[in-house]
Amino acid sequence: MATEISFPGKINRIAVVGADDAELGVLTYGSVHHYQPIQDAKHVSLTMTKKGLDGYSSSALHPVFAQNLPEGFNRRFIAEKLARYAKVNDMYLLALQGDHSIGMLSYQSELEMPEVESISLNDILTYRSTEPLFPQLLEKYYLRNSLAGMQPKVSIPRVGGTITDRTVEQKDLIVKSFDQEFPLLTVNEYVCMGAANHCGLKPPATYLAENLETFVVERFDKTSGGVKLGYEDFTTLLKKPNDPDAKYSGSYETLLKAVYLYTNSQVEIETMFRYIVFNCLIGNGDAHLKNFALLYSQDMSRIFVSPPFDITHTLIYDTIDNKMALKLAGSKTFPDESHLLKLAEGKEFRIRKAKEIIESISDGIMDYLKRSEEVRLFSGLRESIEQSISSAMNPTYTTKNYRHDRKKKFE
Repeated sequence: MATEISFPGKINRIAVVGADDAELGVLTYGSVHHYQPIQDAKHVSLTMTKKGLDGYSSSALHPVFAQNLPEGFNRRFIAEKLARYAKVNDMYLLALQGDHSIGMLSYQSELEMPEVESISLNDILTYRSTEPLFPQLLEKYYLRNSLAGMQPKVSIPRVGGTITDRTVEQKDLIVKSFDQEFPLLTVNEYVCMGAANHCGLKPPATYLAENLETFVVERFDKTSGGVKLGYEDFTTLLKKPNDPDAKYSGSYETLLKAVYLYTNSQVEIETMFRYIVFNCLIGNGDAHLKNFALLYSQDMSRIFVSPPFDITHTLIYDTIDNKMALKLAGSKTFPDESHLLKLAEGKEFRIRKAKEIIESISDGIMDYLKRSEEVRLFSGLRESIEQSISSAMNPTYTTKNYRHDRKKKFE
């Protein structure tokens, strides 16, 4: 319980620890945030690899540390819960993450958090009660919430045993729910992630609760052997400011170019191209920079695109504008096939058989929608996604202005 923890009034010093439990450096906060490496053999970020022991100072928390901080609802929830003990700022939120942060970095401070008892995947999926489960999970795990994003979600540590015979040990889980403004968002994401799997994009395993209240996805920032991987989203990799709107500033062309620069791999560039095509065709207007990431080995010798995540068909919700999160060909209007083909023709790279990729993903989504039982749980979802694909694959592309009075995605 939160009342059993001794909460310091503020936190101005955090030791940054690597995957092998070796201290990499010290993060302090005074008039500015300052990260001071204490060794130069390992780095905390793909963007912070200069040789020597020169520190990094910034008025805002450095992107690699800020990328996993909770936003929106989750941030407000934590701040309100701890208001009697401390003023919760970025340093405090980072300290709360401890060794549960997404990626290979851990954070040690004077704040000592007890371990929290886990809950099994089976208990989440089969939960039946008049009292909703998600608020209970949020109350239990909010101090361990190491998840960015505006949507309410909780991270649950691993526990032995699952509902399947194929998995010996349950992985760390991310659990999401929905509210009245975005009804059945759980079903929506489950269908979209299922379609991604059907199209061969290899997303992490996902589950939908029997009562539809919660959507569960396995964390993917560890190897099958449990070794932590580095994780950085593209707000960090593109050195965007620590601002909630920064994730919407950019283009899919820049995203592909960044993959080329960081990985120098045709395979990884093509993987990202497939992700972008899929998001455009399925009608995901929330495919912003924080919803794409790179993973890497602890020595940074192997860098690769993460599995796809946080995919929903946003066009079905009236309160969200019907534009994309990032620009393509200078516009946030959803593209047609010709614009996606042009995306495949970068100056530094060229996607081979781009037309076949686009058509294969389009056919794959349509085929999945015919097979899916879950899509029928959300009235109109199948038809809305099919319309999104039809608009892209049948050249009726328009640059007409859409409404701008709708809110940004899930804020």
